[in-house]
Amino acid sequence: MARLNYPNRSLRQWPFRPTRWLLLGVGAWLNACAPTAPVHTHRAADDSEYYVQAVPDDIINRRILPDPIGGLGHSNDPQLRVTDMRLTAQYTVLYLTFDHTAAGFGNNAGTEISIDPKAKLLAPDGKSTFAFVKAEGIPLSPESRKVEANDKVKFVLYFERLTPGIEEFALYEGEDTSTLSFWRVTDMHIENPEN
Repeated sequence: MARLNYPNRSLRQWPFRPTRWLLLGVGAWLNACAPTAPVHTHRAADDSEYYVQAVPDDIINRRILPDPIGGLGHSNDPQLRVTDMRLTAQYTVLYLTFDHTAAGFGNNAGTEISIDPKAKLLAPDGKSTFAFVKAEGIPLSPESRKVEANDKVKFVLYFERLTPGIEEFALYEGEDTSTLSFWRVTDMHIENPEN
C-alpha cells in the first residue's frame, strides 16, 4: 500500500475543518431553496393545439398583432401599410399606417395626406364594389393632414361590409394626377366564408 504524501497538511484534513462543512451546508441550503415550479406558459386547450409552439398569454391576448413585414397586401406607395383588417356586422375595417420615415434617403420634406371619399374596395371580379363609409385619424379630401419627416400616422378606414364569400379584395382610391398621388392596395385577403 502506497502512502500519499501531501505537501500541505491542510489538504489531508479538508473534510474535518468546520468552515468547509459550513460552506457545504450553505450551498445545499441555497440549492434546496431554488424554485422548482415551471414557468407559466400557454397550455393546449385540446389536441388541435398540441403541436402549436407555446407562447406567453399576453402575446395571445393582444388585439392587433405586430405589423407583418410590408403590411397586408401590396401598396403602390411604400410609405403606406395595411397593418390589420376586420369584418364587423356592418363594415370592412382597415387599419393603416403611413410611415414617412420610409420615404427614402434625403427626403426630409413633409407631406400632406388625406383619403378621397370616393375610395372603394374592389372584388377580384371587378363587378362588386364596396363604398367608403368613414375614417378615423385622417381627414377626407379636400382637407389634408401635414405629416413631417420621420413621422408615422395610424388611421382606420371603414367600408361597406364585403359580401360573404369574397375573401380577396383591393383598396382603390383613384388614379394619380400630375399633382396628386392616390393609394391603391392589392392582394388583400380576409376570411369571409359564405353562410
